[in-house]
Amino acid sequence: MAKLIVGRFDDVEGVKRAVAALAAAGFGREEYGTFYSGPPGQHQLYPIGGDAHSDEGAKDAGSGAAAGAALGGAAGLAVGGIAAVALPIAGVAALLAGMGIGAYTGSLMGALSGTRKPDEAAATTEHPVEQPGGVRVAVNVDRAGTEPRAVEVLVGVGAQNIARAEGEWRDREWKDFDPRVDETEKVE
Repeated sequence: MAKLIVGRFDDVEGVKRAVAALAAAGFGREEYGTFYSGPPGQHQLYPIGGDAHSDEGAKDAGSGAAAGAALGGAAGLAVGGIAAVALPIAGVAALLAGMGIGAYTGSLMGALSGTRKPDEAAATTEHPVEQPGGVRVAVNVDRAGTEPRAVEVLVGVGAQNIARAEGEWRDREWKDFDPRVDETEKVE
């Protein structure tokens, strides 16, 4: 595994500055590479789209939705029953409408109550906490003395989320990068 220093940029101009600065700092072209990492959840790694079934902050939303639908449906059925008694012409339609509206509203509220700020320590590839998307510059710092210089260059050109990582480095690319797994150690 290669030792890497990685920084994120919001625009291509920042990446161009980083690449020029790395070359000027004595890094060989084979020691750094650039790649794009899409926004969280938009890497198409999961068979039906997205990156995972749910992320760490939303893994309980399904059970919340089910509980909310049951409670909302029951409350809607009660309201529909009152409407059916008050308006005999509405009858069964009032019962069904009340139950449907209640279940829908309850499931929405239940799903929202089941989401929370993700706990990074509990993240897994099945329930990830992904880093922000953007263009990244990865620098292979296996050569002695290059790590501090790489960090200095990336800081100097305005990179964000600068971190240490390990990965398979081949043909100027971080081959085993997985956006769902944060195996980095923050440098900043």
